[in-house]
Amino acid sequence: MSEDRILYIGTDKGLFTAAVRNGRYEPRAAGLQGKGALRSPVVIDKREPRRMYAATGRCGVLVSEDRGESWREINDGITYKEAWSLAQHPLTGELVLGTGPSSVFKSSDGGESWSDCEGLRTLAETIDWTFPNPPHVSHVKGLALAPDDPKIIFGAIEEGWLVRSRDGGASWQNIKEGTEFDSHSVAVMPDDPSIVISTSGKFFYKSTNGGDSFAQSSNGLDRRYMAQVAFHPSRPKTFFTAAAAVPPPFWRRPEGGDTGFYRSDDRGDSWRRLSGGLPEHMTAAPRAVAGDADDPDCFAVGMNDGSVWMTEDAGESFEQIISGIPQVMSIRVAH
Repeated sequence: MSEDRILYIGTDKGLFTAAVRNGRYEPRAAGLQGKGALRSPVVIDKREPRRMYAATGRCGVLVSEDRGESWREINDGITYKEAWSLAQHPLTGELVLGTGPSSVFKSSDGGESWSDCEGLRTLAETIDWTFPNPPHVSHVKGLALAPDDPKIIFGAIEEGWLVRSRDGGASWQNIKEGTEFDSHSVAVMPDDPSIVISTSGKFFYKSTNGGDSFAQSSNGLDRRYMAQVAFHPSRPKTFFTAAAAVPPPFWRRPEGGDTGFYRSDDRGDSWRRLSGGLPEHMTAAPRAVAGDADDPDCFAVGMNDGSVWMTEDAGESFEQIISGIPQVMSIRVAH
């Protein structure tokens, strides 16, 4: 157990942090209560680690200059404050925000001002984009930036397949070939940008041509409603994920989500169900999967019942490290 590891846990009731005290992780409320769900992991600024950004479901983007002790809104130029996804490019430091209704905004000055990538809303396919719950408005649930090319932006539309921009958000393409309508997340491989991966409400999808087309790659997955895929920069062929057997409306049934945890060692071509330390039947459903950038063997999974499970041996065994907080929506692991 790493004594300096900190978990930033986004919930539907605000932000929590968890650090090791007296041999166990102790969560505490860290602000943003009443701001809406934190569905995207907080972003720790690449240049100034005390500076953090949070995407909230009701109040857009907030920034903290003191590692989460205090927050202020930074929404100049943001049209929609229902924030779903937030990412920072590792080279330029540019921030990219995904919202509902489905829109993308960019900031090159640390969030003090934002520009609207309005071309996304001109795609002809937007007439088909929707969401099961009223008022049936889609959102950009996930974002991915190509580490070697700041002009490439991917978005996962819930529900509306995947989108991609190759010119920094000026123009967009809706990618439907081989992808799932109910897209949840998207990621570009740091060691090979020709490989793009996506999770959905119906399994896992993979592209080997830079996102031009995808194919389902779910050998070994026996659950379909998926959270994100997490991987470590030094071991990018090893993936971790979690999935429920059924979508959210059915999590209220007696058997709940009927969740499984999974590992792949071949970049998602095949998957192995993990069982060490886990109950035979998991009623809770997974909402967030995250890795530790300093430890390739550490991964955390946050659940809708307010619990967090962690492995520190690459998935051979898991331990429930946190319980009793609100529904987990996102996790960032830091030191």
